[in-house]
Amino acid sequence: MEFCTTLDKVLLVAGPTASGKSAFAYKLAQERNGVILNADSLQIYRGIEVLTAQPSREDQKNIPHRLYGFLDLHETFSVGRWLECALLEIKKSGEAGKLPIIVGGTGLYFKALLNGISTIPKIDPQVRQSLQGSQESLYKDLEKIDPVLASRISPADRQRTIRGLEVFYGTKQPLSFWQSQKPIPLPYDFEKYLLIPPKEETNQRIEARLETMIEGGVIEEVRLALSKPLSSNARKAIGLREFKAFLEQEITLEEAKQLIVFHTRQYAKRQRTWFRHQFF
Repeated sequence: MEFCTTLDKVLLVAGPTASGKSAFAYKLAQERNGVILNADSLQIYRGIEVLTAQPSREDQKNIPHRLYGFLDLHETFSVGRWLECALLEIKKSGEAGKLPIIVGGTGLYFKALLNGISTIPKIDPQVRQSLQGSQESLYKDLEKIDPVLASRISPADRQRTIRGLEVFYGTKQPLSFWQSQKPIPLPYDFEKYLLIPPKEETNQRIEARLETMIEGGVIEEVRLALSKPLSSNARKAIGLREFKAFLEQEITLEEAKQLIVFHTRQYAKRQRTWFRHQFF
């Protein structure tokens, strides 16, 4: 991996969903000649820009934004791949004399950036393509070749199951072996900002944002997204399942909205807990 050498400071803006991270990062970028880099595992996808509350086109036009909406919905993405992309963008920002500002709510992305990540050799894409079969059979294979990893993940987690098999067959070593290697620390001076508004304020923002999404055409966006193949990660976007039920006339729009608000609040609670214990 290549690192930025002309500019060693990197700003991190983290917090739960609907905490005002994007607006805060935008203001920082204006004040400090910055480039905004995405650290949200769902805002990487194109086709669900409204659903995942990606920055507006106007904001992205006024301030450079990177790693937003660049991946097709059927594609998988790992923490390791995100870190590679983020390090490349940090390097480009430094070469351009701009300050990298990384903003998002995916804790594992920040953890990889702050702690480093064990280097895994590149694997021939054909290895992944050869992994066929039911999730049950693939997970049983993983239990045999990498029981440590298998014990850490859900038997239903196809993405991480395939990743474990892919690494083993591609490197002849279990993924848990590579993960146990001491990470390489990254040579940056991290300036951290953690935004955690009062719970009541966050809840109000969640409800207001949902109304803005509906006005912005999120239901039609979901309709189009559901007509395409979706990766297991993309399927995690809150609102897909709920609006799907509405589109199929299983529930009313009001019921869909209530479920989305409920699930988003639960997600924000998990994020608050993680960042309070892991970010500093």
